[in-house]
This record gives sequence, C-alpha cells and structure tokens, in this order.
Amino acid sequence: MLAFSAPVALVSVGLAVAASVWLTPAEDHSALDTMAPSAVLDLEIKKAAEAGDADAQFRLGNALLQDPSQSTQNSANAIRWLQLSAENGNTEAMIVLGRLSRSGVGLLQNYDQASKWMQTAAARGNPVGMLELGRLYRDGVGVAKDPVLAYVWFNRASAARNMDAVREREEVARTLSAEELKEAQVQSPRKDPNSGLPSEVVAQEE
Repeated sequence: MLAFSAPVALVSVGLAVAASVWLTPAEDHSALDTMAPSAVLDLEIKKAAEAGDADAQFRLGNALLQDPSQSTQNSANAIRWLQLSAENGNTEAMIVLGRLSRSGVGLLQNYDQASKWMQTAAARGNPVGMLELGRLYRDGVGVAKDPVLAYVWFNRASAARNMDAVREREEVARTLSAEELKEAQVQSPRKDPNSGLPSEVVAQEE
C-alpha cells in the first residue's frame, strides 16, 4: 500500500510544480499586455502635449488635476498644461480654469479670470461656457449682475441643447419683467462675431 502511495504522491507534486511554472509566465504576460497600452497612450499624450496639441494638453492637465494623491507638484503641472491648452484655443480647458478661478480651489480665487475664460469659451460656441457665463451674469461674479444677459446666455446654451441651461433659463425668466424678458429674447439670436451663438443655430435663424 505504501509502495503504491509514494509514486502517486511524487507524480502529484510533479504535476503541481509543472502547473505552477506553466501558469505563472502566462499570468505575468497577461498583466503586461493589460498595462502596456495605457503606458503607451500616456506617453503619446505627453509627446503630443509637448508638441503643442491643445487637446492633448487638456487631457494631460485634466488627468493630473484629478490625480488622487492631490500633490502640490501635480496640481501646479495640471494648471500649467490647462493654461497652455486654453491659450491654444481649447474651450474645455478654459471652462476648467474658469471654474477653478471662481472657486479658488487649485488657483487663487480671481473673478476677473473666471469671467475672462468663460466669456472666451462662450464666444467660441461652447454650450457649457455659455451656461457658466450666464451664471456669472446671474450672480454678478466677475461681471456686473445682469439678469437679462444671464437669460441671453442661458437661452443660447439651451438652443445648443444644454439641459442645465434650460432649467436655469426658466428660473431667471421668472425674475424678469415682461419688458426685460422681451429684450432678452431680442438679444439672444444676435449674430455679431462675439455672440457665442453656435453656427448651426445661426443657420437656423437665417
């Protein structure tokens, strides 16, 4: 009985070792395959950002801004990339910088900078920029408080299908007199270069 058990035990141990040797490289290889695309993508984004690509600069800055470590160095780098992206015309970066400037988190609170970035993003046709600019006019932050202009920008953002703007437009409308509401609706479709009205909405108006 013992003579029979020993070979069986040896065979079992041998199979276990072989299985372990066979499985380990496969698992390690799989992990590397999973990690490699992400590492390559990050490198490609950084290269594009350094080459002046505004979208890559925004993606890199936004990723650093959301880093869970919240290190001072990462925050400073995030702001630097976002500013480069905004200066290169990326409206999403403008909106992030505008929000940070308004809140004073990650940047010194600066209402003039907040309104500057939101006005630029809105003028370039970004619906979220229009929404945020409407909020600045509604609250009198960085600009003179003006419920008529708040309605105008909420109205433009709503026309560009921003659903938050629809709700906020209706809230502001309830605070306007009949004359003010009429004036706000007259101003909303103006086609001057700085109106911020999306080109497709202008086309519908013509």
